[in-house]
Amino acid sequence: MDRRFTERQNVQAGSLHVVIIVVLFVALMAALGTVFYQNFIAKKQVVVETNTSVDVKPLTTRVAFDSDIYSLDYPKDWNSETKKIESSTAGASVTTLTSHDGSVQASFTVSEKAPDTTCNVGDGLKVSSYHINGTSVANLADVPVYLVEAIVDSPGGGYNYTIGLTPDGGGTHAAIGDSHCNVKDVGTASTAIAGIYKLAKPTILATINFPKLQPKSSVAIKDMQQIKDVMTTDAYKAAVKILESAHKE
Repeated sequence: MDRRFTERQNVQAGSLHVVIIVVLFVALMAALGTVFYQNFIAKKQVVVETNTSVDVKPLTTRVAFDSDIYSLDYPKDWNSETKKIESSTAGASVTTLTSHDGSVQASFTVSEKAPDTTCNVGDGLKVSSYHINGTSVANLADVPVYLVEAIVDSPGGGYNYTIGLTPDGGGTHAAIGDSHCNVKDVGTASTAIAGIYKLAKPTILATINFPKLQPKSSVAIKDMQQIKDVMTTDAYKAAVKILESAHKE
């Protein structure tokens, strides 16, 4: 009887040891899991969150003309250059802002000379593609201006393009199939008007050009899609923002 009782005690003691070992093993695994999470998974999450801020503040170029100052904002990796127009007696200038790869260029001209508005409606050249941005630029000229994009037939075949800020008028109400003369003045944000003692308002030309695609404006582009492809690039979108940032201080 004593031997059976002793054996029962030994079995119970052994079972208790097994339970204790299992409990300690589970506790150890839980502790190791917590350490692994804190030192590997949690740290990785913190690193990802700390790398989200990027400084995208643009630079600003300022253009002076006839006691007025005009400003344009542009990305840090673009180049800005302003050149005086030698023939001007009022301090006219041309400012060019060029993308880092040289594919897109925004041009801003302010002068006292009115642009040539002559155009041959009977030459048969038509508007082949047209789009107007409905957001106006309100603080540049004496009236709101809009960004217009037009692709037109070129004499002898191929295409030319004209992109720029334009006041409400024929250039902002054109359509595919219209005469190219309807969009000839696209990019002329303001036309010079003489005053009694000083210039009442200057000529302001604000355009976008593609130097690599068309080094010379007299050379036509064979495929319209080439123009449209450039207009989908980030550089082109940045050029649009540059023109839309233009304003008189």
